[in-house]
Amino acid sequence: MASTKLVKIPTIDFFNHQALKPNTPLWESTKIQVFEALQEYGCFEAIYKVPNEIKDGMFDISKEIFEFPLETKLKNFSEKPLHGYMGMIPHLPLYESLCIPDLLNPQSLETFANIFWPHGNHHFCDLIKSYSNPLVELDEIFKRMISENLGLKNHIDELLNINYFLFRFTHYKGSSNISGDENNKTTGLGGHTDGNFLTFISQNQVNGLQINKNGEWIDVNISPNSCVVLAGDSFKAWTNGRLHSPLHRVTIAGESDRLSIQLFSLSKPGHFIEAPKELVDEEHPLLFKPFEILELFRYAASEAGYAAPPSDLLKAYCGV
Repeated sequence: MASTKLVKIPTIDFFNHQALKPNTPLWESTKIQVFEALQEYGCFEAIYKVPNEIKDGMFDISKEIFEFPLETKLKNFSEKPLHGYMGMIPHLPLYESLCIPDLLNPQSLETFANIFWPHGNHHFCDLIKSYSNPLVELDEIFKRMISENLGLKNHIDELLNINYFLFRFTHYKGSSNISGDENNKTTGLGGHTDGNFLTFISQNQVNGLQINKNGEWIDVNISPNSCVVLAGDSFKAWTNGRLHSPLHRVTIAGESDRLSIQLFSLSKPGHFIEAPKELVDEEHPLLFKPFEILELFRYAASEAGYAAPPSDLLKAYCGV
């Protein structure tokens, strides 16, 4: 098994992200940091401003949701892959997750809330909006910065117009049978890459996220005032391999439950992702055929997807 190293991923300050303006010295220096972090690690820790009452409220309500009966949670169902409840998985007994699809659609948020509170829950909906709005703003900033680094300012609007967000609550159950010893961890979620463009991950104060770099697992500690931002396979394909989509996993040690909140930035279902022609030439031949995100998700859940090496799933699906 690959070893685990205590190496910090890059940390970038976005505490006053609303003051970041294109064509300013701060913007220019920050966009280089973002691009270099995603090239080398495929991720970074973003320090940003989120009021304690919002963050605490999110994890309080997350804990409350997972305490509902299974029959209630199973109502979070969708025919679309990765758009509903995930749990009761034999090889991942500690893992369960709930999804709000199409987050920016108010009806989607209300539909999710009505599963647990049939008469509605305005506090819950307002809390989700207050928590997710700064991340949606950061998503736009990062996409603008990445596009500018690649000399693709003319593609920024195209990239932003296909935005579609999934919001997930995830619960990893601790157990008295799991030692808190660092050398005696158990798998919460196996090694995988994300298929979307960017993933934003926050957690309660229980660590467990690991990133694989050069065959070694790096423990990622997420502070209360930060989230981890990961590049996914969609960005790897769109940049024709210039950004790294990192293999990552979750391990659990000890009795404490781990609660994680993720915002997934992906393309609208039906849109085909392909590298702009400016990024394809003799030195950089096309690496991936155009693909649609839901079909990639379906492939990942198929026998062929399970058989593919996790770090090469995109190549196995649509590599040239």
